[in-house]
Amino acid sequence: MRGNAEGLALDSVQDQVAQGQWTIPDLVLIAFAGLVGSLVGLAVGAGNQLTATLIGQFLFTAGSVALVGRARQRDYRRLGFVVEGRDGMMVVLGMGLQVALAVVFLPVARLVGLETDPQVLTEEVAAIGGLFRRMAVFLLIGLVGPVLEELMFRGILIDALAARFERRGVIFWSAAAFAAFHLTGISTVQPLESAAVLVPQLFLFGVVLAHLRISRGRLGPAIFTHAGFNLLSLLVLVFYPEFV
Repeated sequence: MRGNAEGLALDSVQDQVAQGQWTIPDLVLIAFAGLVGSLVGLAVGAGNQLTATLIGQFLFTAGSVALVGRARQRDYRRLGFVVEGRDGMMVVLGMGLQVALAVVFLPVARLVGLETDPQVLTEEVAAIGGLFRRMAVFLLIGLVGPVLEELMFRGILIDALAARFERRGVIFWSAAAFAAFHLTGISTVQPLESAAVLVPQLFLFGVVLAHLRISRGRLGPAIFTHAGFNLLSLLVLVFYPEFV
């Protein structure tokens, strides 16, 4: 399956010992660092907890990618962090996927009796006041978040999975991990109902992002698709909360 991957090895057991390859323990360490960062941000962010939590999480995540990569001698080139100008058009795809998934899973939400948004973050974002705070949240969730999550799930994780699975397995397991990761942010009011709607949505979204990463051989298209997905949600939450 090497033809479409443009440098991503998805068909050889030899990749298990590839020089500089990232591993699942690397991802676990980085995810844990992000959790610690969010707790630190929460502790010091009195009066502006959402922004401080996001900043803490993202700073610790980015820092841990650098530290783990250096300490464990990982090859950053394997992450495919290459962005081209044309990738900006993928924002439209991300927005389209946001709308399409919302429409497709609306019957599911009604079937399980979901009466609130499945993510806790929705209420927190909708309650943000002040232009500066809104701009900060737009930057963090709309751009910084997608960059770091793509590095984690379509960069590190896909590189690790490529040593064990062929293309379909890599896409499936990376999408499953991406969806499971977001379970930490589901609504506590209706957790089961929220998971029933949110998890399959994010799994399908993760499938698209993984396909983009593998087929294009770099992270740029997936990053901007992810950014478009998040930005549309933010625009609705901040300017048209009555639609939520």
